[in-house]
Amino acid sequence: MNSISKWIMSIVGAAALLLLVDIIMPEGGTKKYIRSVMSIITLFIILSPLPGLLNKDWRIDNLLFDTIKPDNRIVDTVYNQQISLLEESLENKLSEEGYKNAQINITGYQKDKVLKIKAVSVNVSKCGLTQSEYEKIKQKIKTYLDDNNVMVILYG
Repeated sequence: MNSISKWIMSIVGAAALLLLVDIIMPEGGTKKYIRSVMSIITLFIILSPLPGLLNKDWRIDNLLFDTIKPDNRIVDTVYNQQISLLEESLENKLSEEGYKNAQINITGYQKDKVLKIKAVSVNVSKCGLTQSEYEKIKQKIKTYLDDNNVMVILYG
């Protein structure tokens, strides 16, 4: 349990204790004094982290995001979905251009949380293409991806 959780639990505990004492104590002058003492103790519990915060580098992101880390499974799932959608989109665009049944496989990586495409391999064995059409398809894919540096490999 981190320090913020402990602090919150102590505040909740003090408030619960204050409520319990308030319920148990009979009405009268003593109840007023005991309630005041319990309120001061609760106030000290609420203010207890202040000396520690004032003695170190105080930044709000240290308080809120100290224990938050990305779940790599989710990041990988999103990355794989991006690749799948891009493969499907390229297959649909080639199909609209008359190159039906082309199967696309994209190899990529993440750089600065952005998908970078390394290579696109296209299986055109079911398309019945001539050798001259291979270069047209390569150029179309580079144009669709808006990246002339991506490696496009056609086979089949």
